[in-house]
Amino acid sequence: MIKDILRIAIPVSVENLIANTGTFILTIFLSRLGDVEVAVNGIANQGSFLVILFLFGLNTGGAIFVSQYWGKKDYAGIKRTSTLMIYSSIVIATAFFALTFFFPSIFTRIFTNDPRVIETSVLFLRIISLSYFGLALEIAFRTLLRGIEQAKIPMESYIFGTILQIFLAYTLLYGKFGFPNIGLLGIAIATTVARFFIPLYQIVRATLLKVPYSFNISIIERTFVKKFFEFATPTTLNEIAWSLGMTVYGIIFGRMGTNVYSARNILSSFENYVWTFTFGLVIGTSVIVGKHIGKTEYDKAHSFGKKMLLINAVIGFLSAIIIIVVYYILLPTFKIDVETKKMLTTTMWVMLFGAPVKAFNGAGIVGVLRAGGDAKFAFILETITLWVIGIPLALIGAFIFKLSLPFVYLLTLSDEIAKAIVVYFRIRGNKWIRNVTMSTEEIVIAAQSEEIAD
Repeated sequence: MIKDILRIAIPVSVENLIANTGTFILTIFLSRLGDVEVAVNGIANQGSFLVILFLFGLNTGGAIFVSQYWGKKDYAGIKRTSTLMIYSSIVIATAFFALTFFFPSIFTRIFTNDPRVIETSVLFLRIISLSYFGLALEIAFRTLLRGIEQAKIPMESYIFGTILQIFLAYTLLYGKFGFPNIGLLGIAIATTVARFFIPLYQIVRATLLKVPYSFNISIIERTFVKKFFEFATPTTLNEIAWSLGMTVYGIIFGRMGTNVYSARNILSSFENYVWTFTFGLVIGTSVIVGKHIGKTEYDKAHSFGKKMLLINAVIGFLSAIIIIVVYYILLPTFKIDVETKKMLTTTMWVMLFGAPVKAFNGAGIVGVLRAGGDAKFAFILETITLWVIGIPLALIGAFIFKLSLPFVYLLTLSDEIAKAIVVYFRIRGNKWIRNVTMSTEEIVIAAQSEEIAD
């Protein structure tokens, strides 16, 4: 079983590492152009982030079906699911494309009033908006391939896609190797080309391997559409509620002062690397749990899910220790004042003890509950703990008691602690296990068989 999960977790982790590194290199390129260019790219990233958010939520719902159908070896079910994921993703991409392509200035004004940024962003955003269709295909196929234990293909596509993106960005930004020097627009073109190359690579590889997928919308029954969105809607709403909550946390830290916001941003940069491998384990957990449920091996799904809660928590803690060691090595290079360094260092230690709790919840929510068909409960739990516990306590700590960054950051972990307790007891029981691949008739027969066995 360890071999099975690592076959998914390692490629997913490598993929995330490559994506983060590619973004970091592009940031270096942009930093040499000027503040306006950096701001324009940042606003475009906000648009892409929203698209990815909706696509991830929708396709996470689809992943429930893919992994369970994979366990059941129901290839027709996988084809139906993949088709619905693809076309639903394209609908989402079209909506955001219409906003940023036809109304780029209006979108930019949401984030800034600077006329230079607004003017420069128009063509940049229009080019980037085309890439949303590439993102739609990429996230749909990435989810499909991970769900059938072919995670190496998305990893390979990211390796080649990121190399292509960096090469094009460098050549178009500086006019190298005979390419024209078009400055900032080179970044937009490079990003858009890469975002179409990645899914194209995945589709070609999937076709050669005869992966069960389809673009034929006629194979989708109306009843399946209803069932699909019964699970995809909570996962999408979950991502929206979570992202809004993270935005509120960002506003809280921003209003606490420039030095606090600076320290928090540095902390986030390190914190993101903590989740590189744990996120891979979470995706691997979701696939294996779904696969067991699809096979009706409910005891195995239950046992495996509980084990992965502990394993991911331990990995989260060990990853945080490694990141803190790296932090102390790099600390002398930070051009921030002594007080900010002291505040940041204390908060890093708080992060160390919060990491295993967050890793535990990641495995519990995404890896077990969602994969087990308990998406609605996961959505309600995450939303309530974040908006009723975490955000109110952070607001009170920051603006009523005037606490410092380490204490306010600790308060943002309060919802994670509450969530972990509920997740533990929820997974200990069996109510979270829902076989979404079973028809009504199969459910009735299974229930009757259990009654006879009792």
